[in-house]
Amino acid sequence: MGRLSLLALAAVLLAFAGMARAETGSIERAGPQTLQSADPATPEDVAKPEAEPVAAPAAAAPAAVAEPTSPVGIAIKARLALIPEDGTEPEKKERAALAAFYAARSYAPLWVDAKGFTAEAAAVTDAFAKAGDWGLDSADFVAPKLDAAEAGHLSPETQAVAEVELARVVLKYARFARGGRILDLAGQLNSNLDRKPQLLDPAKVLDGLAAAPDKGAFLVGTHPQHAQFQRLREKYAEAIAKTGGKPNAAAKRLLANMEMWRWMHDDLGALHLFANVPSYMIDIVKDGTPIHSERIVVGETGKQSSIFTRPLKSITFRPMWRVPESIKVNELWPSLLRGGGLMRSYGLEVETKDGRRLDWRTMDWRTLDIRDYEVVQPSGRKSVMGYVKFSFPSQHTIFMHDTPDKWMFNAKQRTLSHGCLRLRNPLRVAEILLAEDKGWDAAKIDELAKQGPFNNEVAIDKPIKMHIAYFTAWVDDDGKLTTYSDIYGHEKRVTQALDGKWDQIAKGRDHLAPPVPDQAHLEDKPVKQARSQPTANDDFLGSFLGGF
Repeated sequence: MGRLSLLALAAVLLAFAGMARAETGSIERAGPQTLQSADPATPEDVAKPEAEPVAAPAAAAPAAVAEPTSPVGIAIKARLALIPEDGTEPEKKERAALAAFYAARSYAPLWVDAKGFTAEAAAVTDAFAKAGDWGLDSADFVAPKLDAAEAGHLSPETQAVAEVELARVVLKYARFARGGRILDLAGQLNSNLDRKPQLLDPAKVLDGLAAAPDKGAFLVGTHPQHAQFQRLREKYAEAIAKTGGKPNAAAKRLLANMEMWRWMHDDLGALHLFANVPSYMIDIVKDGTPIHSERIVVGETGKQSSIFTRPLKSITFRPMWRVPESIKVNELWPSLLRGGGLMRSYGLEVETKDGRRLDWRTMDWRTLDIRDYEVVQPSGRKSVMGYVKFSFPSQHTIFMHDTPDKWMFNAKQRTLSHGCLRLRNPLRVAEILLAEDKGWDAAKIDELAKQGPFNNEVAIDKPIKMHIAYFTAWVDDDGKLTTYSDIYGHEKRVTQALDGKWDQIAKGRDHLAPPVPDQAHLEDKPVKQARSQPTANDDFLGSFLGGF
């Protein structure tokens, strides 16, 4: 007798034993449950990314689950027990979801009966076959086979194998539809990609499929619903149709951009900021429509603007600048050892960690470590922050701000900062956002920026998301495709990952690693008298400092 048959027999004996105990009143057992819904589930209802964990309510007594009584149900339960317990975290969640889903329906099958696969199963396998139209690989979704000669009298064990394996492939499709092919973007591609696949809750996918009248359409509906994703998908389908289904370089660019949309939140926000780094532009979007667009400067290729989403927390007028650790270590410390030209040129000051101002001119930087101090630039004429700063805190310590260096916005390639976004017309952006958030008018904004208190931080009350995105292909409302340079190489990395060329991916440095001083710049350097004018080397460094 095979292993599966033994497991099935054991499950039968356990079921009969449970039934006998229930009849004597030793335990209480619930009857079979039926999935019911007032309205049929739709992909939009169920296709929601998994929510962040929240505090659990008071524990309730677990509901009793009916044991399988039919031979097929018993075999399905046995087959579910054979799913490997290891694997990725999403695969483990899928295993748990399958166990709970079938237990809730008393292990009744969804996809098969004694005659073979049902019409509903055919609908999802048809979606597998057309996965390539949606940027997936149909080879990743191999449905189990049933011998036609057995049709009409499939054994319970054969039905169970087909049922469970098809359910697992269905969940794999839904996982890949939301970016599950690349699970650790920062670790597998580049540390500046602070996003994660927007995976759907597998339990909700299964419940939605069970309730959906068209299960194939429901499964296809697990792809992102963003208009831009759908437009790129249409362009991709057109491109591969011309090449016989095999994507060329142009099609792979579209494919990579589709994949990056699988990382975006379903709800971008009724009012949100959308900065696309490769296009050097930012949009203010309200109810799905851009209401203002503006040029931006982004991080240079060696000091990239990180890709992430955070809520806009505050807008600061006449801001002070607190110099980041990397600039302190790599640029200001060597300058201090040469006399401090950058400190004088940009009006920088040194403070203790508790905010006490020190005189950097009298400090011996051969024996001191700049990481033990704060370096700040007070508000004023020389401020690299300009009149206004937009804060959306993250571990990347970057924000968006004004700049006195307006020449930067005339450059075609605007990779000129240390990572922060520089905004050409920040006061107009502040006007729009604060009109929405607080009802303030343009005159009030101008007054705050030109005559208001220094470092005046105005908290944002309404939810406004700041999306820093990376899309090298964009389809406008008229269907016109525009492409941008892959300035940071993220498109290339995604393409290599989707092609399975993991060993060829140049991940680059970990930008979150603590900065380490270059000892060659710090050892045996005499402290010179501070100069009133920076040297040529200081000018070079200062151009980058000013570009923060």
